[in-house]
Amino acid sequence: MTLTPRCYHCYNISRFIIILAFVFASKGGGLGGVGGVLGRYVSGGSRSAFVSAVNPSSSSTSAMSSSSENTADECSTLLPSKAMHQQDPNLWLYHVESTTSTMDEARKIVENITTADSDERPKSFLISAASQSQGRGTTQRNWKSSQRGNALFTIGIPQSAWMVDLKKKNHGSMVPLTLLPLKIGSLVAQQIQRSLEECIDDKHQGMSNAAPKVTVKWPNDVLLKQSSSTQSSYEKVAGILIESAKDWFIIGIGINVGYAPDIPKEGSDYGRQATCFSQYCNATASSADANDEDDNEEYWVEVSKKLAVDTAYDLHSWLHSKPDEHLSSIDEHSGGAILDKWKSFLDWDMELVLRDTPKRERVRLTGVMADGRVIVKEVETGTTRTLVADYFL
Repeated sequence: MTLTPRCYHCYNISRFIIILAFVFASKGGGLGGVGGVLGRYVSGGSRSAFVSAVNPSSSSTSAMSSSSENTADECSTLLPSKAMHQQDPNLWLYHVESTTSTMDEARKIVENITTADSDERPKSFLISAASQSQGRGTTQRNWKSSQRGNALFTIGIPQSAWMVDLKKKNHGSMVPLTLLPLKIGSLVAQQIQRSLEECIDDKHQGMSNAAPKVTVKWPNDVLLKQSSSTQSSYEKVAGILIESAKDWFIIGIGINVGYAPDIPKEGSDYGRQATCFSQYCNATASSADANDEDDNEEYWVEVSKKLAVDTAYDLHSWLHSKPDEHLSSIDEHSGGAILDKWKSFLDWDMELVLRDTPKRERVRLTGVMADGRVIVKEVETGTTRTLVADYFL
């Protein structure tokens, strides 16, 4: 049941498909029969020197080389201008100031790519936006992103890059498709950790709190842990949503950089409370216009652009690196390596709540299986269970 979505349409993938994905991936099958199986996984220097380091439009540090190509998709809507990553022109970069959702833009890009000649297609692409009017997370939950200053982007990769190319890099062994969300989660966690360390280590940057620990929550979130002498809090800083579009995966990522949206405590969009970079780093602490909200907003917009480009390049280069490029290449592409990296960000002591069960049981993770499923133990009863298609608060 391959999905062939039209422009602006999104699909809510059922839990049955997710369970099927585990079975199908474990048997090493192709992806044509389970299009969209991952739809449920995802939502020292001066300030000027730091902005220069994270500004992808800077001539000295830009990751992009310009291209003025504009093409129309089958919905008769122009695509944004395309750029190519300077380190690899096979990674195409797009950016818009505002859109309904970068996932919608990604579908338009896929429609355009699939009608082009094979030698005119990228190996991966990135579409980022400064704001979204209809951002969404898992199970069509609202992702508040109309305000500028957060990282809002979608990365597109061919399904064959995971199902075929990755298998070749892994001694001919299939890497379970269900590990894709965990791979993306660890890449996003790495980028968040790196960006926070850059701004916190800057001697001219103010600090409102001690440096937080970056951690992950199965299967699709990144959290910041802040500890005190009496308790620890885990607040959401990023979310991931993976869907299919024709023969591509489109991976939506939202990272709270300049602001943390208010999250309802009840209702259809209820969830874990949010945090953001700006709660730990001051954008203009050393500037004469430290109280200029517009200046702060532009600062975080540029940080967000850099996060998007760097995350896309990390995934692109990992997928398309050749085995002889570095000695550890083969190991880095195995399922075990993906799990080990993800678990390095996991806090086993974190108490979780099952989001969509009537009792909202409190649980802790006790194990992660080779295909990405998790084993949990209920805090109250000690009962253990294996989770395939569940969400945690």
